[in-house]
Amino acid sequence: MKKVFAFGLALAMTASLTACGGSSSTSSTPASSAAPSAGSQSSAAAPSAEKVSVRFGNTQSETDLQSQSLIAVSEKLAAATDGNFTAELFFSSSLGDTDDMIEQALQGAAVLTVTDPSRLASYIPDFGILGMPYLMDDYTGLNKIMQTSQYEEWAKEFADEHGVWLVTSNWYSGARNFCLNKTVNQPADLSGQRIRTIGNEICTTSINDLGAVATPMSWSEVYTSIQQGALDGAEVQTSSFYATRLWEVVNTINRTEHFQLIGCAATGTGFRDSLSADYQKLFEDTFYEVGVEFQEKTNQICADWEKEMTEKYGLTVNEDVDIDAFKAAAEKAYTDLNMVDLRDRIQSEMASVA
Repeated sequence: MKKVFAFGLALAMTASLTACGGSSSTSSTPASSAAPSAGSQSSAAAPSAEKVSVRFGNTQSETDLQSQSLIAVSEKLAAATDGNFTAELFFSSSLGDTDDMIEQALQGAAVLTVTDPSRLASYIPDFGILGMPYLMDDYTGLNKIMQTSQYEEWAKEFADEHGVWLVTSNWYSGARNFCLNKTVNQPADLSGQRIRTIGNEICTTSINDLGAVATPMSWSEVYTSIQQGALDGAEVQTSSFYATRLWEVVNTINRTEHFQLIGCAATGTGFRDSLSADYQKLFEDTFYEVGVEFQEKTNQICADWEKEMTEKYGLTVNEDVDIDAFKAAAEKAYTDLNMVDLRDRIQSEMASVA
């Protein structure tokens, strides 16, 4: 179903239903893909009165936090341009799945979607490191990563070599934890535990090296598999745990926060090059600012869901996890995937960001 949003951010925020998982034209000069400088505002100095129409699509329901973020972007763009920038929003895969929408954008359509590092790693394998365990301490690291020279190099390569405009990579859907019917304080506590994860190399290697038995499967099969004893648990973010009512078959969320679930807003350079330099900057700044805004909202609503599940349904949230032990175990994943040097470079640059 298609909806056009010009004003008004919907306030209702409910559970996320996700459980993660061409040549370019250079006819105009692109705006920088780096994060906006501190204090920059998307509405400062309105661009010229050019008329722009774009489609924002994703695979989530309209009430999902990611969808709410897209609505917020459309509202801000319309307000900053006196209505000259119009975004049509297509939720629940009504424009196709994520890969379909990326392909439409690469073919020149004015279509943007929110993808993730694992999918984008099919273009630049090293970009997949953003999905590695403990690359950053918390979600605020997403903003710092975008200010590194490594990220700038990736953004340029995506555009120049693959026709992908990487608009922002600081959208956040929560941290992933080990959820099962036992307390997990150390990696050794996961020994022999069959844990559902995403079926890509980064996730399966990381989960195995963190001590569990990585078991890829469709998210729709997880509830029944745990109920029937074919699976011991899952590593998943709170939003999907809540939406799936996983508390009915799992009694403990162990707060390992080993993965930060990252969203990358992306479209094609064909659309980028159809915009003025002012509009390119407005577009990037607005997506970045909404990402920052919704990071904290996501964190707070996940905390509210956890409180509800503990009080109403008897769920335990185990905070006594030895994070240092899990970080040490994650070292093997970086070694196995040959990402140690790249990680060290990124973390060194992040440390210098104010």
